[in-house]
Amino acid sequence: MPDIITRRRLIFFIFAVSFVTISILFFGRIIPSYSPRTSFKPEDEQLSSECYLSEPVDVIGLCEKCTSYQRRSKAHACLSTGYREIVLCSRSNIKTTRSCQIPIQVQRQHFWLFEGFMLIVGLLAIASVQSRQKTLDKQMVEKIKKQIGEADE
Repeated sequence: MPDIITRRRLIFFIFAVSFVTISILFFGRIIPSYSPRTSFKPEDEQLSSECYLSEPVDVIGLCEKCTSYQRRSKAHACLSTGYREIVLCSRSNIKTTRSCQIPIQVQRQHFWLFEGFMLIVGLLAIASVQSRQKTLDKQMVEKIKKQIGEADE
């Protein structure tokens, strides 16, 4: 009985997975990220101020993910976490952006996506091990039957 997982199938599978992974990485960089919120223009000089370090601030905009352009241009607020919020410094009345922590709902979503993916990988590993064990058991039974048949003759 031929094996279910032949060398040719294994090599084809490895190339297919590699192709899909490289394609995702390649197209993930080409396709721009879409943000329905409007962002402030990077030319605004007030946005580069660090007045929030020395003054009380009022948060104007919610913590949102930086655009791919902002991350590539190494905008000050996007360097540490990749998320930013818009604040208004109270005394100087300057509107600026600062880095903020990744929102908890995003962290929760990433955690459950990871857990789900690991569950699927684990189930596939269990299924492949069970299938392979079943195939090997059948081969051993056939080999024993063949040996018993040869011994009778």
